[in-house]
Amino acid sequence: MKSRISWLMLMVLIIGMFISACGGQVTEAPVVDGPAETEEPAEPTQEPEPTEEVMEETEEPAVVEPASEDQLDLAYSEFLSSMVKYNTIGVDTLAENITEGTAPFLLDVRNVEEVEENGYIEGAVLIPLGELGDNFDKLPGFDTSSVAYCGSGWRCTIAMTGLGALGYHENILSLKDGSFGGWVDAGYPVVDGLPAEAEVLDAVDPDPSLALSLQQMFSSVPDGYGVITADDLAAALAENPDMILVDVRTASEVEENGYIEGANFIPLEEIIDMKADWPADKSAPVVIYCGSGHRSTIAMTILWTYGYSDVHSLKDGFGAWKEGGFPVVGGTATEEADVYALLDQAYEEFLAGMVKYNTIGLNDLNLALGEEPPPFLLDVRNVD
Repeated sequence: MKSRISWLMLMVLIIGMFISACGGQVTEAPVVDGPAETEEPAEPTQEPEPTEEVMEETEEPAVVEPASEDQLDLAYSEFLSSMVKYNTIGVDTLAENITEGTAPFLLDVRNVEEVEENGYIEGAVLIPLGELGDNFDKLPGFDTSSVAYCGSGWRCTIAMTGLGALGYHENILSLKDGSFGGWVDAGYPVVDGLPAEAEVLDAVDPDPSLALSLQQMFSSVPDGYGVITADDLAAALAENPDMILVDVRTASEVEENGYIEGANFIPLEEIIDMKADWPADKSAPVVIYCGSGHRSTIAMTILWTYGYSDVHSLKDGFGAWKEGGFPVVGGTATEEADVYALLDQAYEEFLAGMVKYNTIGLNDLNLALGEEPPPFLLDVRNVD
């Protein structure tokens, strides 16, 4: 029995020594909240590879460059060749169109302050000239009949020219006869205040490069809009004999009426074809003139679009130069000049003195015939 117990004790001793050598002391696991099992460390997440659609959305937008000269040549050639009567419309014709229900899209390019002070033509959309290039999305389709107007007709000619090159061609007209001022003088109705904010139409999709060039031109129109008077031109020529003069009238007009000494002749209709005759220095001072100022303003706007920075248009044109008594070279109409001057004066006095366009209604005439003395009646029909 003793030997058996001794043997058991010996076995216990051996097992204890074995445990001590292999593991040392056994400690209890700490108590923790939550699940007993420890979580495996998370695998690092990988970004999903972008799909083709996502890759397209994250691509950088294409950089739009201004139009090349070839693009501008084509745009302005198409515009100039499609013009009818230099794309003008009179106030009476516009009023008739509105009355007959065929009103065009009306674009007011004056400043907000002018419109607030003087009102606007009913139905007009207001986009000031300098902001026009940022608002092409508020204009109608290229085939929509549109009329631009301003205070006197100068700024709307600039707008008409740029929009004509953009794609409106013969469908964009400028209001002549004094533009909004002429509309008011003729007694046509005006709405007070400001028109409703222009709506986004997204009706046109112009060439991005061409649109950028025209946007740059509209936003860079100088203070004064490139106007130079005959007096200022005479003073400028005296100070700078090297100033470049460009006459954009037709050859027959120049032959008949003469020209300003030193002028270069580039008819408006040929201005793109004669680009080789343009000044080489785009910063050179240039003054363009025509008969009354409309064509020269078109030409000035074209040169602005090509990057010329110091271009002016002669206000009221060659007529104002002659009336100012400044020297003229050549011309076959000098013998008739005095007669024309008298006619000018006579018609100016007549037009200034008109009341209601010198018309009388049937009832008013009937009443006038009962007064003393009665009006003189003139029948101008044929005898038969």
